[in-house]
Amino acid sequence: MRRFNSRAVDRADLIKSLQKPEIVRRARIADQCLLCLCGGVNAAGLCEGCSANLNLEEWQAAREWIEGVRW
Repeated sequence: MRRFNSRAVDRADLIKSLQKPEIVRRARIADQCLLCLCGGVNAAGLCEGCSANLNLEEWQAAREWIEGVRW
């Protein structure tokens, strides 16, 4: 699925979005997942369900936020 919510980030653009601190910070402040807009986001701005469904490249981009490499 490319996009879970029409107002959310397109799945094809997720890696680019994770490389832009302002986008991730906005998702964290709003407590809305980048992909589906659900609440309860992690340091990468993703909810538990969307984090669990990332492919390897997406996970590597998100991991930098989760491990505190990016902030």
